[in-house]
Amino acid sequence: IIQRDYAQGRSAEREVRQGFLGTLYGYLEEGQSNRDLYFVYGSLFDDGGVQKFVPLDGQQRLTTLFLLHWYLANLSGNAESFRSVMTLNNRSLFTYETRASSSEFCNALMAFDLDATVLGANGSGNGSKPSDVIRDSGWFYLSWSHDPTIQSMLTMLDAIHLKFFGNPEFYQRLIDTENPVITFLFLNFHIFGLTDDLYIKMNARGKPLTDFENFKAKFEQRIKAVGNVTASHQLPFRDEQVGDYEYFIHKIDTDWADIFWAYRNTSN
Repeated sequence: IIQRDYAQGRSAEREVRQGFLGTLYGYLEEGQSNRDLYFVYGSLFDDGGVQKFVPLDGQQRLTTLFLLHWYLANLSGNAESFRSVMTLNNRSLFTYETRASSSEFCNALMAFDLDATVLGANGSGNGSKPSDVIRDSGWFYLSWSHDPTIQSMLTMLDAIHLKFFGNPEFYQRLIDTENPVITFLFLNFHIFGLTDDLYIKMNARGKPLTDFENFKAKFEQRIKAVGNVTASHQLPFRDEQVGDYEYFIHKIDTDWADIFWAYRNTSN
């Protein structure tokens, strides 16, 4: 109940949203198994014979993956089989407890079959967006439009549609348990007896990253992806020469940062 709202669908998170969906698309298109999405922390426990998982960290990625599963299941004609796995007593096994409206929307979404034939290819033509079809459905309450988690989910479904429409074969790759494309590193905090206090601390980390810090992270990823394009470099604490990526990540946070540090409080 102390979860954050779903944020990857916010209008301000367009770059993050497109970057993550682009990564997922590339993984599914390639089809290589065990493409890891880093750590997911949380508590896995038994509740009346039902195994439940409450995330401490990883909520955003898991929500996007849930929406991607739902969209591709409907796109590929597998909505009923997906529903048989992801619902219990007509209630969604994936849910938000932040607000009652969020959990109600998850239940309603799982009960709904999206008609892929009314969707426009890549958002073009006379077809509708998933959010249009959902909002026009009789089960959608107008008051849900004020729930930030539901707003973000609808925005993400439209973004997923723009990226994944025309690729129904991705669904089987996504649910393949023998050779899973998408995997996580998982740490179960329940066995340590940790409480909600830890969640509060983990989500009170102060200021968000600056534009420069976001740029630096993406630039580092780009350098790593391109590979070495120049001669090897020598670092003072390393005997062997290093490539462009290792050279950059060391220099940007040490010598190059020192150049500008003296000017941090000046106006010019």
